[in-house]
Amino acid sequence: MLTVEEIHKKTLEKWGGDIVGFTSAFFRHVNGVRFELNEHVYPIADKLNRILASDPTQPHNIIINMPPRSGKTELCIINFVSLGFAVNPASVFMHLSSSDNLVNLNVSGIRKVMMSQPYRMLFPCTNIVNNAAGSIQTSAGGQMYVAPFLGQITGFGCGVYGEKKFSGALLVDDPVKTQDALSETVRERVNFTWANTIISRRNSQDTPVIIIAQRTHEKDLCGYLLAEEGAVSEGGKWDLLELPAIIDDGLETERSYWESRISLAELKRQRELNNWVFETQYMQNPKPIEGLLFDKARTRWYDALPEEPEIILLVADPADEGTNKTCSEVYFIKNGFAYIADVLYTAKSSEYTIPLIVQQMRKWGVTHALIESNSAWSLFRKEIKRQAAADGLSTAIQSISQKGNKELRIFNHAPSVDKYFIYKREDEWDSDYRQFMKDRYSYLKLVKDQKDDGVDNDTTACEYMKKNGFINVI
Repeated sequence: MLTVEEIHKKTLEKWGGDIVGFTSAFFRHVNGVRFELNEHVYPIADKLNRILASDPTQPHNIIINMPPRSGKTELCIINFVSLGFAVNPASVFMHLSSSDNLVNLNVSGIRKVMMSQPYRMLFPCTNIVNNAAGSIQTSAGGQMYVAPFLGQITGFGCGVYGEKKFSGALLVDDPVKTQDALSETVRERVNFTWANTIISRRNSQDTPVIIIAQRTHEKDLCGYLLAEEGAVSEGGKWDLLELPAIIDDGLETERSYWESRISLAELKRQRELNNWVFETQYMQNPKPIEGLLFDKARTRWYDALPEEPEIILLVADPADEGTNKTCSEVYFIKNGFAYIADVLYTAKSSEYTIPLIVQQMRKWGVTHALIESNSAWSLFRKEIKRQAAADGLSTAIQSISQKGNKELRIFNHAPSVDKYFIYKREDEWDSDYRQFMKDRYSYLKLVKDQKDDGVDNDTTACEYMKKNGFINVI
C-alpha cells in the first residue's frame, strides 16, 4: 500500500510539469465545464512548466502580454499556484492585482481547487490550515499573501531563501485598471511602488516574477520595465511573451488568436471602433497618445447661424464650485452640422447658473434640453424644469447620465466633433465662449485630471446627435 508521500510523488510525476493537464482536469471538476484549450495557452504553459521544474534555462523574470478575457488568471494564477503548492507545499507566494476584490476572488478560486476531494486525495502532503480571505497557509509552512498593487505589503515576502527547487513566486495580474492607466499620476505611482517596494519582497534573487497583463499604455508597468531593464531577446532582464489578438496581422495567413471565442471579423470591427484601444489592449502594441486632441487649424467657423434649424438643442453639465465649471451650450442643428450659438462656462454656484440656463432657453428658443443628472444633480435639473415652466417655456427637458471612461468617450467622439461641430468666429466670443475655446485647445489626448468640462459637454451632445440621426456616425 502506498504511503501519503508516495501518492503525492506519483501524482507529481504525472502533473508536476503539466500545467495544461492539471488545469484541464481541475477546472472541469471545480466548474463543471471543460477548460477550453487554444493555441495561445501552450507558449504560456511552457514557461510556467519550466518555472515549476526550476529549469535553469528559463529566466526568472517573465512578462506575458495578452488580450483581455483570455484565460490568463485561471491558468497563470489559480491553477499555477494550486499546482505550485503541490510541487512544494512549503512554497511562499505573493499575488498582486488592481483591486482587493480581484485578488480575493483569485484566492477563493485557488481554495476551491486545493480543497476539492481529488486534490486532497492526489496531493495529501498539501493541506490548507487557515480560513483567511486574503491568504493561504499550508501545514508544511507554505503561504500565499495577496493585496492590491498599491496596497500595504510591507512585512511580507515570497520565495524561500536558499532554496534551489521551486519555492513560490511573485505574481502580478493586471496591476492597474485600464481607465486608471490613462492617468500619468497613477502610472508613476505604480512604477515607483514597483521599484521601491514590490521588487524587494522577494526572499531570493532566484524567486520567479511573473507579470501577466494586457497593455494599457506605452508607459504602463510593462513598458516601464522593458524600457528600464530590457527584454531577454535584446540582452535584457525580462523574458517577454507577446500574444496579439490578430496573428499575422495584414498577411494572407492572418487569423484570430482564438477563433472559437472571437472571430477575425469581430476583431477588425473592434479595431475600427477604436484603433488606439485595440492596438494597445488587444495587439500589445501601445503607441504614444499624448498631444493636443483639438487642433485650432481644424476648427470649423460659421458667419451666421442657420435659419429654420431642425432642432435647437441645449446641453448642460453642472459642476460644484471650485476648479470644475458648469458648461451649458446651445446648438443649432441643420443638415448634419451643429452650430454652437452660445456657451455658459463658469465655476459659479447653481444659484447663479440655473437662471442663466433658463435664460439661454428663452433667448435662443431651445426646443430640446439635456441636463446631466448624475447623483445629486437631479435636483439641478428639476429646478431648471420648474423655472422654465414658470417662464412659460415649452422646451422638452430630459436628464442624461454618462457612464464609463470619460477620457475614452471624448477621444472616441473627437473626430465627429471636429467634422460636424461649427463654432462662432473669434471676434464674436464673449468671455465664457473664449475660456471654453481656450480649454478646448489645451485638452490632451487620453490624459486624466485636466480641464475637460467643455469638451465633455460637446461629447455628450455628439452622442445624442448620433443616436437621433442628426449627424452621421464616423
